[in-house]
Amino acid sequence: MQDSKNTLLKSLSFYNDSKEYEHYREQEEVVEDLFDKYPQNKDLKSVLLKVAVLDIFYSTNLRMWGINEMAKHILNLNIDEALKKGDISIVEKIANFTDSKGKHRFLYSFASKYCFQHNREKYVIFDSYVQKSLLYFNEKYNFCSFKLSQESLKDYSNLVKSINEIRAFYGFDTFSNRQIDHMLWVYGRENFK
Repeated sequence: MQDSKNTLLKSLSFYNDSKEYEHYREQEEVVEDLFDKYPQNKDLKSVLLKVAVLDIFYSTNLRMWGINEMAKHILNLNIDEALKKGDISIVEKIANFTDSKGKHRFLYSFASKYCFQHNREKYVIFDSYVQKSLLYFNEKYNFCSFKLSQESLKDYSNLVKSINEIRAFYGFDTFSNRQIDHMLWVYGRENFK
């Protein structure tokens, strides 16, 4: 267990210090500044700007299905109070989206990232690398109190619970959601390409 804890800490350090991840750190700073500058979701221009930048920097592929449509979808949800409270149901409301061709999509990763940027203490990010890391460490060390699977992690409450449980398992209580995300994302990206 100590080896895997150190591996995750090295992943975080690698993210923070390596030249390889420098552009990610710079983009992350831009995204955080943008969401801090426009914390509300009441006008189309600011929501459209946040959606577009998040799509570009986080490679969510939303432009394939309609950046403008997603911005209007978010605007119509009236989510500001729920985001402040950390209401996790908002992730699913954003994720359930009808694209520009009228087809239903479930844009879970994008929705988790959008909510996370509005409230970094209450929300966590879903990403395929994070998912792979969680599944790998749970298979090896069984840190999770429920059956962790690709399917179970599609339920946002299970994702939040699994992040909290891996945090407790490794004693990462002082680490932010962002730091936990970096650990898991870098580990997954470096080991499960």
